[in-house]
Amino acid sequence: MILLHSTTGAQAHILLEAAAYAIGARVYWANARKAPRPDSLVDRWVLVACVLFGAALGSKLLHVIEHIGYFTQDAGGYEFLGGKSILGGLVGGTLGAEAGKRWIGWHASTGDAWVPAIAVGLIIGRIGCQLSGLWDGTFGSPTTLPWGWDYGDGAARHPTALYEILAVAACWALVDRVPRQPAGARFAAFLAGYCLIRLLLEFLKPPFGGDPRTGLPVAILGGLTAIQWLALLGFLAYLQLYRYRRRTGPASPA
Repeated sequence: MILLHSTTGAQAHILLEAAAYAIGARVYWANARKAPRPDSLVDRWVLVACVLFGAALGSKLLHVIEHIGYFTQDAGGYEFLGGKSILGGLVGGTLGAEAGKRWIGWHASTGDAWVPAIAVGLIIGRIGCQLSGLWDGTFGSPTTLPWGWDYGDGAARHPTALYEILAVAACWALVDRVPRQPAGARFAAFLAGYCLIRLLLEFLKPPFGGDPRTGLPVAILGGLTAIQWLALLGFLAYLQLYRYRRRTGPASPA
């Protein structure tokens, strides 16, 4: 059993989350220079603003839905200000991008430039989750496996953030190895893969298989959490988008 318990876990999480945003943004802009983009600088910023707004809104909404029992009780709303969901942000950002493209009349796919940025951001951010102990509530359920991780409560748990890091890296590598994909196909394939990763990994977290001991209660609807429902729907939607891009889109150079 690996022991990890540090009073600086929250600080490490915050610093690495900030690094994930900063480095992810840098990676995106480096790739965006080579991607199709609107001629107007104003249109470019409108598109970026729509992506960011959709991501922020989706991230917050999924967090609230996931913990709807808490927010419908007289328990205060302070957690609403801090909580967010990566998956909700990615789906919301996708919808924001499509709304922004419709608004400015831009029809080319813009998603491929986001794939390295999202992958790098997820990996860095999940390192912060793994180092934060019980603080951020992303730990796994108890396990008897030899690599069980003690987040500070004396129980060996699935290191779900570490699992996600490895799965995201593998998904990114697989998507990147396929040459001459149609424009937008890499983005759709990567997001479909990430949705599948989240759908499966959530089964290794509380409320499945153990008392969470900390954090907000998680609502289960029809045997799945809100994150799993969105992951399932997202997987089907991105898979359909991938098939559409493969069928209709021109091949990208790499």
